[in-house]
Formats: sequence, structure tokens, C-alpha cells
Amino acid sequence: MADPDEAQKSDTSKPVKSSVNDSSEVLNDEGKSISETVRTIGSKSIKQIGRWNNESFLYAFDRQLISFGIRLLLFLPGFAVLAYFGAWAYSSNSPGWWVDFIEPTIGQSFSSILVVLVFVILLGYILSLALHRHRVNLTIKSFEEQVKSAQSKHLSIKSLHGYEPLKDSIKRSVTKHFFSLMCALLAIFSLSAIAFYGIQTNMGKYLLALSFSLTVLSMGQHIATRSSSFNMAERTGLLNAYNSPIHPSTLDMVFSDMVKSQLDPLLKSEYEAFVVEVESNVKRGIDPRFAREKMMMTLYKHSQGLDLSSVDAEFSEIFTKAGVEYVRNHEVFTIEEWLVIIDHLESKCPAFFRMIGRIEEDLSAGRQLVKDDIIFEVDMENVVHGKANLFTYMHNLSDQAKTVVLRVQSPDFRPRDLAMTYLLKPGEKKAWPDTGVPLSQAGNKDVLAIMSALLRDGTVAWQTLLPERFGEATVSVRLEEVSGELLIGSQMNVRIRSVFKEKIRSASSVVFNLIGIVGTIISSTLLTYIIV
Repeated sequence: MADPDEAQKSDTSKPVKSSVNDSSEVLNDEGKSISETVRTIGSKSIKQIGRWNNESFLYAFDRQLISFGIRLLLFLPGFAVLAYFGAWAYSSNSPGWWVDFIEPTIGQSFSSILVVLVFVILLGYILSLALHRHRVNLTIKSFEEQVKSAQSKHLSIKSLHGYEPLKDSIKRSVTKHFFSLMCALLAIFSLSAIAFYGIQTNMGKYLLALSFSLTVLSMGQHIATRSSSFNMAERTGLLNAYNSPIHPSTLDMVFSDMVKSQLDPLLKSEYEAFVVEVESNVKRGIDPRFAREKMMMTLYKHSQGLDLSSVDAEFSEIFTKAGVEYVRNHEVFTIEEWLVIIDHLESKCPAFFRMIGRIEEDLSAGRQLVKDDIIFEVDMENVVHGKANLFTYMHNLSDQAKTVVLRVQSPDFRPRDLAMTYLLKPGEKKAWPDTGVPLSQAGNKDVLAIMSALLRDGTVAWQTLLPERFGEATVSVRLEEVSGELLIGSQMNVRIRSVFKEKIRSASSVVFNLIGIVGTIISSTLLTYIIV
């Protein structure tokens, strides 16, 4: 028979052991929850840090707040300059309302508070500059990686026209960003030194003047970079920074040559590979050149409002099913990117699109030609900035080849007298319809098909004219026989102007740089004189 005391001991020992187990499990659960919490916080911190190394995120932030949108890089130093003037004006005596009501409470002069305000503004300005420069550095890093990647695929990037000017433009921009940031840092250091001497002393006033000069110099360096914005977060982010150094005088494949002349080297290399693949997916019996021009014409009309179903229908007439899918779902040249590229082309060469627009209107309305055996159109910008782009379209509708002379004369542009001889191959009278045609329909009897054929078979001349003065200008374009007999001609009146925004930006940059350099030299000299 068991002892009752032993039974009681055994009964009491069980709950103690279970409670120990429960407490250990609770501790384990708490340890796991703490480790998971730490791991979660760590992963979130890494993601947050990673976002500030993500060019897409920084570019969106930069576009909305820093460089564009609110434009902190312009407004912050502008407010700082106003505060500088206030601090200098009241460095000796504070205004009466400040002395009577505020200074007894905070114990600081009006100019000292303005100096603190300038310090806070400069701190925000430096932070904005640092983020902007970091974004630019990420862009350059991505650009270099893209160039190396293209070279590994045996795509010639560095040998393309425009690569070196684009690279130099980016390097100049980076250098100016660096000097702008250094000047802002020196400005805030000079401002901080005022706390040791006081704004009322000569040393404090000269330090304030030095800080002001460095801030203005920083603004001058930054303003000079705003004329060429670029990024690699978007596929078309380098277009605005790229200026085509040359272009063909006679366009062989009109739209393709236009696109290649305006694309930056990275996009141009991708475009050449894209075109090769596109032409390999053309339907049997379709001329690849015609297919390429019709594709570009269709994309252009889509930018003008042609719906996607009509775009697919036009593509299906010239491409195989795989070709249509390739064009629609290309990783670089998506439909959205094409819209951006075409919009960029229209801004660079508006005269070309206005010229083909008139031909399209004549086709839609069924208008007859001025001369039955030749199509002749010419256009150039109404307002010329820097250089003029003159586009001329010629198409022979007779059954015999024609040799014609295109003569361009103007007392206001260089070259003043330009004559070019063209051999126009025989064409077909039926290339120009007798009645109006719809924009898009099944077959090749619509505006898209006819216009693509006209651009393929016709001759488009693209001449750059350099203005010699500002104001009103006249350009005369004549199409002549070799003997000098006039076939058809046109005279255009244009206005030559400077780009107002660029002119203001350049003048502001020069003035700010000049004030900053002179102010820095004078302030440094006076400080050196006091110290010595």
C-alpha cells in the first residue's frame, strides 16, 4: 500500500514540471518573435536603403520636387539670397518691432535669426543637390553598363555619330554638379563661422558676404546644367541631351532615316537590331522597305489618334503573326516608347510632319495636283531657332525619268544659293488617286498605304540652313529643268528668333557666376586682411 505523503509529493511534482515546460516554450516563442521582428525590420531597412540607389525612384523624386515640379534647386537658393540681404541690412540694428516685442523673449537679434534661417535653407539646398547629383551618378553608371552590354553583343556604340558629344555633354554636366555642391558646402561652412564672431562684427559681415557669393556661384553652376536633362530610368531619357551632329541630305527611307538621325547612340543600336528582326517577319510578296515605312507611318498616325485595333489591322497586312507580336511586345520599342520618340521627332522637325500632313489631306480630299506629272511639296519652320530645317518632297508620276534641279535661294540664310541635281525615276500615274481615300481600310487603297508608297518611291531632301540675322527672312525654293526653265516653285516667309528660355538661362548663369566669383574674391581678400 502506498504512502499517502509520497503520493502527494508525486502529485505536486507534475504541475511544477509542466509549468517549467510552458515557460520555456513561451521564452522560445518570444525569442522567435523577436528574431522575426528583427529580421523583418532589417529587410525593410535594406529595402529602404535600396530605394535610394534605385534610379527610377530617385528620378521620379527628382522630377516632382528637386529639378522640376516644385524646383527646390531654384527656389531654395532664391529664398536664401533674400534672407542674405535681410541679414546684411539689419546686421547693425534690428527693426523696432523686433526690439520691442520679440528680442526680449528669445534674446537674439533680427539678423541672427535670418542667419539661422539661411542656414536651414542652405541645408535643404545641399540635400537636394546631393540627391540630384546621386541620381546623375546612377544615370552615368547605368549608361556605362549599357554601353558595355551593347559591346558584348557586338553592337558598335562608341563608333556611332554623336556618341562622343553625348558623352562630353554628360561629363560637363557632372562636373558642374560637383562644383555646385562644393560651393554650397563652402557657403554653409562660412555661414557657420559667423556663430563664433557675431553678425555685428566686420568678420561676421565678411563671412556673410562670402557665403552669399558662394551660394550665387553654386546657383550659376546649376543653372547651366538645366539645358540638357538626361536619365536612364526611361528608355528615351537621353533624347533631350542628344544633338544630332549630322543628318542625310537626301532621305532614302524617309521615316527610318529620320528616326536614326534623332535617336541617341544607345537607342540607335537597338533600333538597327530591331529593324533586322522586323524585316525578317515581313509577309511573302511584301517589299521590306515598304513594310518598314508603313509600320512607321502607322505608328505616326497612332500618335495622331488612330486606334489600336486599326494599328493591328495595318500591321497584319504587312507582317506575319509572329512579326505583329514582335512589334507590339518588343522590350525596348513598345508602343508607348514609339509615341515618345515620334513626339520628339515632331518637336525637332515640325516642318517634315507638316509637309506630309498636307499630302495626306490632299489624298483624303481627292485634290488634284498642280502639275499632272510631278508631286512637289516644300516646308520649313515658321519660327527658326538656331538653324532651319528645309524639307522638300519630289515624286515623278510620268513614265520617263526626269533630271531636275532643286534650287534654294535666300539672302538671310547660309548657303545663300544652293542648287542640287536629282534624277527622278519614272513612276506611275495611278500612284495619286483620282478620288478621296479613307485613312485606314483593308488593302492598299488607304492613306496609310499610299503615303508609305509615296515616301518609299519619292525623293525627300533635307537641308539645314543657318540664319545670318534675327527678324523676318525669305526663302525661295524652285524646281527647274536642267536648262533653267521653272517647273514649280514656292516662297516662304519665316521669322528668325533666339530661344528665349535658353537665352535667359545662359544669361542668368553668366551673371550668377560673375557675381559669385567677384564676390568670393573680394570677401576672401577682406577676410585675409582682417586675419593677418
